[in-house]
Amino acid sequence: MILGYSEEQLKEKKGYATAKEINQQPRLWRELFNILLNQKREITEFLNPIFQLKDLKIILTGAGTSAFVGYSSEGYLRRMLGLDVEAIDTTDIVASPENFFFKDKPTLLISHGRSGDSPESLATIELAEKIIKDVYFLNITCNKDGKMAKSTVGKKNSLNIFMPEESNDEGFAMTSSFTCMLLTDLMLPHIEEIESQKDLFEKLAKEAERIIEEDARLVEEISKNDYDRLIYLGSGNLKGCAAEAALKSLELSRGEVNTNFNTPLGFRHGPKSVINDKTLLGFFVSNNPYTQKYDLDLIKEIANEAGQRKLMAFLPEDLQIDGIDYIFKLRQDFTNVEEAFLTPLYIIYAQMLAFYKSLNLGITPDNPNPEGRVNRVVKGVIIYEYV
Repeated sequence: MILGYSEEQLKEKKGYATAKEINQQPRLWRELFNILLNQKREITEFLNPIFQLKDLKIILTGAGTSAFVGYSSEGYLRRMLGLDVEAIDTTDIVASPENFFFKDKPTLLISHGRSGDSPESLATIELAEKIIKDVYFLNITCNKDGKMAKSTVGKKNSLNIFMPEESNDEGFAMTSSFTCMLLTDLMLPHIEEIESQKDLFEKLAKEAERIIEEDARLVEEISKNDYDRLIYLGSGNLKGCAAEAALKSLELSRGEVNTNFNTPLGFRHGPKSVINDKTLLGFFVSNNPYTQKYDLDLIKEIANEAGQRKLMAFLPEDLQIDGIDYIFKLRQDFTNVEEAFLTPLYIIYAQMLAFYKSLNLGITPDNPNPEGRVNRVVKGVIIYEYV
């Protein structure tokens, strides 16, 4: 059984790939640790001289979910490396490269890609080579045969880190690819002592296994609610988690569930107007004591307002909150784990909710857009020459 269904049932509903890829994440994280351990020396020798460059700019990039990897790691990497780190979508860079690339500013471009074949990702690398005098490329990708990986093989200013082979998700929505690439980002400040991170990988994997085994049934029940608006909220590093969570339900519901994301503080400044009686709100609560105060304030505010909207809270510990319809708590002690590492766990709830809602709507999760208006790898993008 996978997420409560047999393999035959899932294949009949055309949801087998998506369910399998959600379910396999704990196993792939353990595999990823060994990949990073084995590549430790190569990664260290590549990055250390770059990190010493004066006035270095680090850009985390990708499109769609691959961009949200950077959203989820940006703040953590900026703080841990003590360097200028910024997450910028390839779709923004390609349209206006002069806003982000500067000839005399040394730049490390960290590109994320499931397939490595996104036209914007390839164009971003080409633009960086054309515009920036001193540029370096770190490609974090799930596809060894992708154009992104092949375009930089053998170049001294480039390095590929390949995710576990099975993370090259066959389903439409990125799931295991997202969490594997994110964990790789989060390990970059620790690559020299990667051995010390084994216990953290195991802790994350065990908690993820528990979430899938124990909490999937309640998530499926939530998906049966008659909501057509879904808002995810997260502060700090968890804003990236909220962005990715919203995209999963939007993709797998084929837009029938209108989704959005924000921070708890930002939500009050107009976006809160979206709430009606068919709205489901999900709160990704931080384990940072300071940040958490802002998360809880908004939860309490909305919980005390009239209306039939439903509220979900994802908590890092046992917190007492009134007025919440559905509460999910991490069972292991994550109070002293960096906030950014909550995203691989919290996002599994959002992945499962999107999957179950897709089934309830009669949509095929593995290919929610069989008519081809939206595709697994984007099509129809014309890349123009930059002069």
